[in-house]
Amino acid sequence: MISLEEAIAAVLENAKPLPPARVRVEDAVGRTLLEEIRSGLDMPPFDKSAVDGYAVRNAEARKGLPLRNVGLIQAGDIFRGKVGPGQCVKIMTGAPVPPGADSVIMVEDSSESAGFVKFLEAAGKGANICVRGEDIRKGRLILARGAVISLSQIAVLAASGRSHVRAGALPKVSLVNTGGELAPPGEKLGRNQIYNSNGPMLSALLKSDGINAVPVIVRDRPASLRAAFTRALEADIMLISGGVSMGDFDLVPGMLKSMGVKCLFHKVRVRPGKPMFFGVKGRRLVFGIPGNPLANFLAYLAYVRPAIRRLASRPDCAPEFHTGVCAGGFEPKTQRRAMVLSSVRSKTGYSLAEVSNNGSADILALAGANGFTMVKEGGSLKKNGKARFLTWP
Repeated sequence: MISLEEAIAAVLENAKPLPPARVRVEDAVGRTLLEEIRSGLDMPPFDKSAVDGYAVRNAEARKGLPLRNVGLIQAGDIFRGKVGPGQCVKIMTGAPVPPGADSVIMVEDSSESAGFVKFLEAAGKGANICVRGEDIRKGRLILARGAVISLSQIAVLAASGRSHVRAGALPKVSLVNTGGELAPPGEKLGRNQIYNSNGPMLSALLKSDGINAVPVIVRDRPASLRAAFTRALEADIMLISGGVSMGDFDLVPGMLKSMGVKCLFHKVRVRPGKPMFFGVKGRRLVFGIPGNPLANFLAYLAYVRPAIRRLASRPDCAPEFHTGVCAGGFEPKTQRRAMVLSSVRSKTGYSLAEVSNNGSADILALAGANGFTMVKEGGSLKKNGKARFLTWP
């Protein structure tokens, strides 16, 4: 039986980055950029108006004399002439500033009558003009290789002319729930059946990492498991919930071994989730999680998400543990490392409070929690003591 840290290390060591993918810019949030992005043009690519108004020769506009309006320029237009003496041109936001003009006066500061415009307020030279290249010069580095693309960076990628980027590929994940007692939510329950809660929960967790996976329910029968696992092993990651403990119908480890999956660990000194299984078949990763919901949730945070991120070339692979202060005592009474279901509150720092529960199957308690607080083997935590924890939104 290995420690939690050893289990995480084994997962990350065996998760090898996938080949890069060509990803649409709007789908690239959270992906690792695997190329250097430099601007292929100046931004803005021409001098443009920042407001709706009139393009003028500033020296003339300041004299206060009416100027003759000789045209209209909308965004995207090409103005064939130039602004000469005694002239101005009406211009819309984003339109190119015509030759001869050196400032734009807002329409609110003007009055037009019979083709002549009188300006109520003067503007300085260069006013209300976005100068070519003032935001980004051609050739400037926009994003470095290895950056994790954020929502706020999509616009600059698109503005530089990129429709696609070379980025880390998201793995394909198959999701299998074992157990004859399981029924899909929404269907009528048979005798002694329960709804499959782990499947939708894991599916939602995967979706939070950009991966779509539909849970498949399989009965604990050798032929059914073999058929389901054969299909599931086509994915980069096979995620199995249930059937990995020591009961008469916990057939998953033996079946996986018979199908050529190499077991790297099967037990972890942690509660919940002691019978956790992890194996490989070539480059494919196989996770077998004990069927209780808390173990499913913790296993995803501790092992599955790190594996997904490593496959996708993310630099931030390892589980992100924070440090907080205990609002009360934690006494899990176990010789294993305890990950105690908790409520995490944040003001100036993190405050951790245990969420009372009836064990690892208490999904109502899970619904009211947002963290797991770590307690060392056989230990406890005192009020106002510091502790490490995992959390989620």
